[in-house]
Amino acid sequence: MKSALISVGLAVALAIAGSLAFDVLRGPEQTAAVAGKGHKVCKAKTNAGKLKTWRCENNQACCVNRAMDLYVCGYPGLGCL
Repeated sequence: MKSALISVGLAVALAIAGSLAFDVLRGPEQTAAVAGKGHKVCKAKTNAGKLKTWRCENNQACCVNRAMDLYVCGYPGLGCL
């Protein structure tokens, strides 16, 4: 029972940390535009100041993790976990 509670607590802590590590695109320096049927183009400035461009499905969020310099698509319905 004790190990089950520890496992659940660890899972919750990792879920919260993951959601805080990724930011959904917003603000003047980050954009997302429709790029055809079922896709959108995500753009954001990297830590080095360059413009990073990647493509996601329409139902996925454009996710940016500035600490690890990651630019990925989120999970449908869950956002950037």
